[in-house]
Amino acid sequence: MTVDDFNNVLRLMAAIIFADKHVYDSEVSAFVNSASQLNLDRDFNPNTENQLVVTPNLSIKAPRPAENVDPLSPALSRSQLSDWYETNKNHIRDELSTPFYKDWFYNLLDQLSDLPNKETILSVMRDISMADGKVHINERALITLAERHWGLR
Repeated sequence: MTVDDFNNVLRLMAAIIFADKHVYDSEVSAFVNSASQLNLDRDFNPNTENQLVVTPNLSIKAPRPAENVDPLSPALSRSQLSDWYETNKNHIRDELSTPFYKDWFYNLLDQLSDLPNKETILSVMRDISMADGKVHINERALITLAERHWGLR
């Protein structure tokens, strides 16, 4: 998984926060909590022996040789994800507010189409959409677009 792939996964997940034109603290918290539970290599890169991996500081490096500690389980802390969200929220909100938001959204989906376990991304998107106690029709629409685009529905 490249840094671009990783950022695109987070953009796709965060898009749900802005889909209904309201930003709820519960949705932001769900994004941060759910994304912090992801193991980037286990969840999206099952065959990483000879691939580059994303480390928690968003740099790319080659995997280390096997040791007692599994080097292939990078995750981001809640603090790092909060920082990522604050840095990227305006861009994501702006993309979703244009009449051409589907072009941006489909481009993200296309760039992630080769990732395994896309169901994990969809699961996080569903968690975020339910965090405020209701699933808005625009949130459901983005999830459905992703499912159909990836052939999962």
